[in-house]
Amino acid sequence: MKVTKDSVKRVAAGLAAVATMSTAAVLGSAAPASAAGSGWLDICSYGDYSSYVEFPAHNSASRIAPRGGCISVNVGTSGTVETIVIIGITSKNEYFWVQNGSLRPSRGGNVITYGSKNDHWALTPAV
Repeated sequence: MKVTKDSVKRVAAGLAAVATMSTAAVLGSAAPASAAGSGWLDICSYGDYSSYVEFPAHNSASRIAPRGGCISVNVGTSGTVETIVIIGITSKNEYFWVQNGSLRPSRGGNVITYGSKNDHWALTPAV
């Protein structure tokens, strides 16, 4: 088979298309089914653990988002930026700190957890 300039261009274009589709698929799967609106916090547990969010300023916590699932929590309409604490729970009922973040309830947002007990991280709302 003879390699020509046109065949190299076609292969490069095909690889670029595959890379673009793969990136879109990965990024698309990282987002919750719907974006949280004003006054709502969507919590999704995409790691191998369940998770929930603590609200230290209110001495309260959300319900638990089960592993592989999402929940929505009403967080009110305050315009004040608040600290949130994200906690993971293993299938053996072991609790562990995932990450701290910030939330402006009036803007709402998403918390998405990933990984495992020993290698965990989360996306938190932009304030």
